Amino acid sequence: MSPAREGVGLRHVYAWHAPYRKALIAWCNLGLVLWVCVGHAAMRNLSIEELARKADAIVLGTVTQQASAWDDQHTAIHTDVTVEVEQVLTGLPGEVVTLRVLGGVVGGVGMGTSNDATFLVGERVIVCLDTNAVPSTVVGMQQGKFTVEDNTVIRADETWSLNEFIAAVHTAAP
Repeated sequence: MSPAREGVGLRHVYAWHAPYRKALIAWCNLGLVLWVCVGHAAMRNLSIEELARKADAIVLGTVTQQASAWDDQHTAIHTDVTVEVEQVLTGLPGEVVTLRVLGGVVGGVGMGTSNDATFLVGERVIVCLDTNAVPSTVVGMQQGKFTVEDNTVIRADETWSLNEFIAAVHTAAP
């Protein structure tokens, strides 16, 4: 065999397959990214009853303060939310509750997640809490936080009267 002819066919085969190989790799990567993103974004809807059973405490109160800070590794921002308790629905949380959620703004740098609850100072809320964590966290992430406006409890596109909601919590709580 002559050295000039060696590899000519291989270069031709690689050159012919290169665009198809790149397209196949691109489609596989896109499929993998979409599959991973959908898997992380999907969250099973938790009912009031499930949240009440999982929570150590459930409180109705008003958000009085928020303080955002970097974690110790300076890789993520969290926000400590203070809620003045108006009514304890379950558990023994105390008159004031401080809970932590991921996300917030520190020095003009913001971080947010699609699953964690967000709060506003002055907002009246019902929060399902895991008080075993220090500081407390919201059970069910965003699903464990309900906004209360004019005695109507609101979560996403669901609404209940405040009295119906409280009765459902008392019925479901252990």
